[in-house]
Amino acid sequence: MAGFILEQWHWWTITLLACSFAFYFANSKPAWVAISSTVVGGILWFNPAFPTMYQLGVFFAIASVGFVLTTLILDFFKGDVVEVEDVAPKRVLRVDRLVGHVITLDSPIVNGNGVLEMQGATLRLRGADCEAGEKVRVTGIDGIDRELILVEPAEGAEEYN
Repeated sequence: MAGFILEQWHWWTITLLACSFAFYFANSKPAWVAISSTVVGGILWFNPAFPTMYQLGVFFAIASVGFVLTTLILDFFKGDVVEVEDVAPKRVLRVDRLVGHVITLDSPIVNGNGVLEMQGATLRLRGADCEAGEKVRVTGIDGIDRELILVEPAEGAEEYN
């Protein structure tokens, strides 16, 4: 390939490809290729007779310095990363399926409000005051707040599991 000359549009093409890789892979190293090819393309715009060897030299110098700086900076800040504990997602229980079933209260319903733990979900209850351990029948769900279950005391009914 004797006599191959890198022209301005070659460098702009490299810039576009490197930007695409940088955004697609979310990596900063292709961004340095884009920056260095943009600089060389800008130099060629102002000086079209800039020799190919110097073009490659400027390109690799800027890209190499950028790679090294990026690696050093990322390694320096790598220790500052805070690990986030895995938290189990809140389990969603289909409360509309509970209507008509009888459940046993874990905690009392006081002043018309109570709480029930069922299948890993915390449900709010509204109904007549009842003691813990009593059985209540689910009569409905609040239309606005789907986690609010309407209950009434149930005598002699079979419990829902």
